Amino acid sequence: LAQIAHALWGTPRPEVPQGARLAEAVAEHYDDILSLYGRELGLRVARKHLGWYAEANGAPNRAELLRAPTPEAALAAIRAGFGDAPAADVPEQNSPATEAPS
Repeated sequence: LAQIAHALWGTPRPEVPQGARLAEAVAEHYDDILSLYGRELGLRVARKHLGWYAEANGAPNRAELLRAPTPEAALAAIRAGFGDAPAADVPEQNSPATEAPS
C-alpha cells in the first residue's frame, strides 16, 4: 500500500527490506501462514508465497524453497536464500497527479 500511496500522492518512497531484514520478513510471513493453516496445509499454502518472494528477490535456491519437506527446512532455506539476495529492483513510477495531460 505504501508503494501505491507513493505513486499516487508522492508520499515518501517505502523502504524495501534487503538481506537479513528481507529473510526475517519472509520467515515471519511463513510462520504466520503456518499458524493460520496448520503445519500440513500451511506447508503447501506457503509454497506459492515463497515462489513469489524468490522470483521477485532473486533467491538462488527457489527449488529448495518450494520442495522443503518440513517447516524447519523451509526456514533454513529462507534464511540461506534471502539473506544474501541481491537488491530487488523497485521501479520508480510517476504520480498520475503530477503527469501532464495527454
